Amino acid sequence: MIPTVILAAVVGFSALSSCDSADSSTRSPVTTADLTQAREFNEETVRGRGDTPDIIEPEPTTAVSDMESTYNYILSRLAAMDQAIHRLNVGHYTLDIKVTQLLERVSRLDNRLGDTEDAIQQVSSYCKDNRKEIGRLEGCQKGRKMGYKCVLAYRVYETYADASQKCQERGGRMAMPRDRKEQEALAEYVKSVFHGNWPVWLGINDQRSEGLYLFEDTTRVTYFQWRKHFLSSQPDGGKRENCVAMSSDDGDWWDTYCDRRMYYLCEFDV
Repeated sequence: MIPTVILAAVVGFSALSSCDSADSSTRSPVTTADLTQAREFNEETVRGRGDTPDIIEPEPTTAVSDMESTYNYILSRLAAMDQAIHRLNVGHYTLDIKVTQLLERVSRLDNRLGDTEDAIQQVSSYCKDNRKEIGRLEGCQKGRKMGYKCVLAYRVYETYADASQKCQERGGRMAMPRDRKEQEALAEYVKSVFHGNWPVWLGINDQRSEGLYLFEDTTRVTYFQWRKHFLSSQPDGGKRENCVAMSSDDGDWWDTYCDRRMYYLCEFDV
């Protein structure tokens, strides 16, 4: 459709051409080509002025059905779940690597802990050996030498079992007078250390069998120095009193309760 402005311009142009034709016989009449050229010129002029041409509206689209909407929603949710599963797999793989690394570190730590425990046991063994050597030296320096061994009295109250353990930790054993000579030397030493009547543990007991007296090294006692008195002859404790102590004033032996706490004697090999 040709706008009205263009038609007016064409009519004006035709009138002018008719007027000019009376003066000049050489001019040619308006042709179809002239009209086409004028129309194109007018459209360019309109575009230059900023006039907006007619806009063709798009054809309306058909409405999306509910089934298609549900289908698209399910697809979007499945895509989101797929991404979540992918992230979970990545996280699980990373966690698995970290757990593997942690197990390796724990294994190395366990090996180091085992080495440390071995070192501690070795140091503990050295300490025990040192305590035994120190106890043996102390027994011979502070105590009294009696032939092939040294004897030392300890002014600490202990039960028979505890006294035996203390002597072993010091590298010795409870005093065991095996004959009259050792008994007399031991009685003299104890009397010089403890003034008055103080009972002192010896390494002798009949805990295994009543009446069968054994030394701490389980050898049988063949020499005895039991106290003999018309009022109280020893041993008299029966099955209740199974451990032997020495009296510090006269060196006589007494049977007494093993859980009684008293001073004790340790002997050490020279």
